[in-house]
Amino acid sequence: MIVGKKVSVMVLGLILLWVSSVFAMILPSGGEGPWGIALSPSGQEVAVANTNSDKVTLVNIENGNIISQVGVGKGPKNILYGNDGTVCYVVNSQSNNVSIVDTIGGREIVRIPVGDLPQDLAIHPDGTLLFVTNWSPSSVSLISIEEEGEIAKISVGLSPYGIVVLPQGNIALVANYDSHDVSVVDLEAKREVRRIPVGENPWDIALTPQGEKALIVNTRSNSLSVLDTVTLQVLQEIPVGEWPWYVAVSPDGFLAYVTNNASRTISVVDLQLGRITRTLELGFKPWTVVVTQDGRKALVVNNDEERVAVIDLQ
Repeated sequence: MIVGKKVSVMVLGLILLWVSSVFAMILPSGGEGPWGIALSPSGQEVAVANTNSDKVTLVNIENGNIISQVGVGKGPKNILYGNDGTVCYVVNSQSNNVSIVDTIGGREIVRIPVGDLPQDLAIHPDGTLLFVTNWSPSSVSLISIEEEGEIAKISVGLSPYGIVVLPQGNIALVANYDSHDVSVVDLEAKREVRRIPVGENPWDIALTPQGEKALIVNTRSNSLSVLDTVTLQVLQEIPVGEWPWYVAVSPDGFLAYVTNNASRTISVVDLQLGRITRTLELGFKPWTVVVTQDGRKALVVNNDEERVAVIDLQ
């Protein structure tokens, strides 16, 4: 197993520090309690949802400058960009709605009511629908982006958090934290059709680039479940670090990056070998993570300092 060594970390303002970690540039979150982050389709900016300050911050990745800050609903958590990058969508967990944000004009367009305590969201491949997990009651809201409203609500397992939609657009997979399983949702029939047991307290879920595998982070099991999305069989449960929460996948689909909050590390999992091949020692408690389009860097929310670290993966 390889761990990070002592290298230089560049902080904005041209301050040089030495830490036992991989090389990183530190980006501002622009607020308090950064939670979700999303890369723009261009790869030039990152959107940060700041839970404790009720705003979304857009940051230029190259120079670290804040592009804009937009007030949204209360307790924004997870966030994603629309397919063309002109808008982003953010779940407001304390005001029970979803904000649509104009990323060009730097303003909130609308707030769409959903269920109670919404957590995560996914977008249909054709860009017409949003799918939002509601912690209570345990459900998924289907939102028409054109109509700017909820068109259906689907019951799923207990305390749903992470959600993904398969590339064909007909199936959603939902990680249910308190029922320790994954709901398979038929989006055409608008109903749950199956539940698949995984590890203890599954939280985040991500797809490989072609959608043939789903990766589920099991927080209490300290593991990563690998699910075949065709057969809907769990292929493997891979041990990772302590208190894992989030996962991102490399653009080639070969590697998964799992943030381990208690271990203060990222587990690099080779999905072909089915095991950890590298551990990145961060020196802070990592939260959400995304990987750049070229696979060379990861952006990770730093829970300790309320910033976003840019990690060199090479």
